[in-house]
Amino acid sequence: MKKSTKSPAPLSRRRFVALMAAGSAALIAPGAGAVATAPAKRRAAGAATLAPVDRKELLRQQAATQATLQVIRGHAMPPGTEMASVFAPIKTRRGNR
Repeated sequence: MKKSTKSPAPLSRRRFVALMAAGSAALIAPGAGAVATAPAKRRAAGAATLAPVDRKELLRQQAATQATLQVIRGHAMPPGTEMASVFAPIKTRRGNR
């Protein structure tokens, strides 16, 4: 019996995505049991999540942001001033891509 020399038909995008999803699920499935049986570790409500240096930097950046926002919000615009930008959605093209 002679084998066909034709290459198999290319996968459609839908079929490819379905195969990738099934493969990913198969890889994840054996490890799912270990995750489900692991005890949940919770942090204490008052536990610090940042190092003191990082916390200090975060507070400095928050203060700078607040100062910037106060300046922006405090700037009075005269009535009738045009807006800096206006959102206008672009119409999509229909047809072949």
